[in-house]
Amino acid sequence: MDLDETWKVFCSKLLKIKPTDNGIEALCPSHDDKRASLTASFTKDKILFKCQAGCSFDSVVSSMGMEANDFFAPELPAPPKKKVATYKYKDKEGNHVFSVVRFEPKDFRPQRPDGKYSLEGIERVPYRLPEMLEAIEDERTVLLVEGEKDCDNLAKLGLVATTFPGGAGKWRPEYLQYFKGASVCCMPDNDRAGREGTELLAYKLLPATSRILWLELPDVPDRGDVTDWLKIKGNDAEKFREIVQSHAVVWEKVLLPKKPEVQMLHKDFFYPKGFVGELAKFIVDNSKYHQPILALSASLAYAGVLMGRKVTTEENTRSNLFIAALAPTGHGKESARHIIKKLDADLKLECFGAEKVTSRAAIERVLAHRESSLFMIDEFGLYMKAIFSNNASSHQLEIMSTFMEVFTSSGGSYFGQDKASVSEQQRFELQQPCCSIYGTSTPSTFWQSLNSGKVRDGSLNRFLCFSTPLLRPARQRAKIINKFPKNIVDRCQYFKNMSIRPGKVKGDMSESMGVPEPEVIVYSDGAWVLFEKLEDYSNDKIDSSGVTGSMWVRAAEMSKKIALINCVADDKSEISTDHAEYACELVKFLVKNTCTEIFLHLADNDSERTSKRVERLIIDSSTKGLSTTDLYRSTRFLRNSKHRREILEDLTEAGLIVCLKDDSYGSGRKSERWFASEAI
Repeated sequence: MDLDETWKVFCSKLLKIKPTDNGIEALCPSHDDKRASLTASFTKDKILFKCQAGCSFDSVVSSMGMEANDFFAPELPAPPKKKVATYKYKDKEGNHVFSVVRFEPKDFRPQRPDGKYSLEGIERVPYRLPEMLEAIEDERTVLLVEGEKDCDNLAKLGLVATTFPGGAGKWRPEYLQYFKGASVCCMPDNDRAGREGTELLAYKLLPATSRILWLELPDVPDRGDVTDWLKIKGNDAEKFREIVQSHAVVWEKVLLPKKPEVQMLHKDFFYPKGFVGELAKFIVDNSKYHQPILALSASLAYAGVLMGRKVTTEENTRSNLFIAALAPTGHGKESARHIIKKLDADLKLECFGAEKVTSRAAIERVLAHRESSLFMIDEFGLYMKAIFSNNASSHQLEIMSTFMEVFTSSGGSYFGQDKASVSEQQRFELQQPCCSIYGTSTPSTFWQSLNSGKVRDGSLNRFLCFSTPLLRPARQRAKIINKFPKNIVDRCQYFKNMSIRPGKVKGDMSESMGVPEPEVIVYSDGAWVLFEKLEDYSNDKIDSSGVTGSMWVRAAEMSKKIALINCVADDKSEISTDHAEYACELVKFLVKNTCTEIFLHLADNDSERTSKRVERLIIDSSTKGLSTTDLYRSTRFLRNSKHRREILEDLTEAGLIVCLKDDSYGSGRKSERWFASEAI
């Protein structure tokens, strides 16, 4: 069966198919799908599909009664490869250590002296190393090109050139030792990849060399190299030396971007003016561990619910927030939750919703009872992992979509789920519900519960993620809270007694008497300018940031929510420039950090997740690196030594980590240390 027939069969087995710009979307057959989470497209080579809920390729194929190889065009037999050249690499004593074999059709494979096509256990060296070291000793310039053939052709002109196995960009830190004091002239191929790869090599060579020159030969065709230049009539050794004199320039170091790092929130953000800052300070002072970031995030979420349905901005932005507070285990995540629950119960504020909900109906039941509710969920990462699991029940799969729907309904009406029969409970309506989430989790568990699909579909961009330092915070002497301070009690009672319809209905007890008409909090001109600037900044990020671009979609909205909360908490009737500046800077910081966390931790499968975990261990070792012994001890979660070796090889080939060998103790036995590439 060809791919055309397979596509027809594939589509015939799907339900609720809708065409899209790239193909189709439909209900996933591998789980109890309610919202067309399967996307698919068709090319001449293969049929591509992805379940946004996380179902694997094999599970979808199996559920349809099809075979995996049906989804790929049959491979045509590859033409036989012919060996056309062998380039021998020698160590500094002139001993043959390995070769690079060139085949036609064009292909390169490394070969050990014993004939095996592998470099496992083989020391890597630059090409034509003995000649290169002699040139450095004689203070002659070494040419750095992209291929062995170029080196050999330049050698015919009496010039010394070198390259590395794999060409431009295939750098290994052990190469640096051979270039001490060298004068190097970098000669990239005439294409973008060649220039970028050679630029990277120049950057790596800079610490050891006496100078680096940069030479792009004139009249080289697109994608051409020095060998192509030598084929041009009249180009010889003398002409080459003339061009070096006239065209070679001293290479200027360009700072390459480092891998992003998670930053810590500055202390100036911890205690904003007004009730939010007062509550955060009280939580910090009465907790076992000093965790101002957790206290701030919890205070913002709770204050937003206290004033929920009673205030709005001039754009109808409301005070509901979804917050994920991330801290390592044993770092005091429970303190803020405990204090806020006690405050809510002691003062009978009735804003606490629930700690766990198991279905759409449960969420709707809580909000029908308390239309302004804060869901405080411990072990939030495990909770999300359960509701996003392939094994989750249909009730669990609806939980996050329900929260998302209620979130976006805060300024209007939310309609409960329709029932199949009129004999069941009738559909109900919630007017302007204020539903907030404060979820606490360890960072690793939280990020393991997500994949790139959850970033793209908007599940994550409704959350503000507050991350605490990894180091254990200072411990202090916390006491049992018997009574809350008067300033906090008074402000809570003030919020409780605010009307949902100012001037028409008084007090929280009358919320059931009509549709809210909340007090409108306007923006100052300065605040509006700041919000517009953040909107423009966010739009640029959305267009240029790949998978993390979606995280900026709601940045401006979130900043307006926080500005609204702090404005009302500060007992002001206008969002000032100060309120807006605090909110915009805080949200910008949080979204940037979340994008960094996504880059560092988010994975779409267990294999990628495990690889990132190993990489993170090596990154955290900084410039000290990890010895092989320490690395093996730290990675006992891997299946076996073969699994560990495969991951390390993949990370090394990707240029993310390096292994350096030295004989620091003079024993003659080289020890290994593993480093992140950027630490070298």
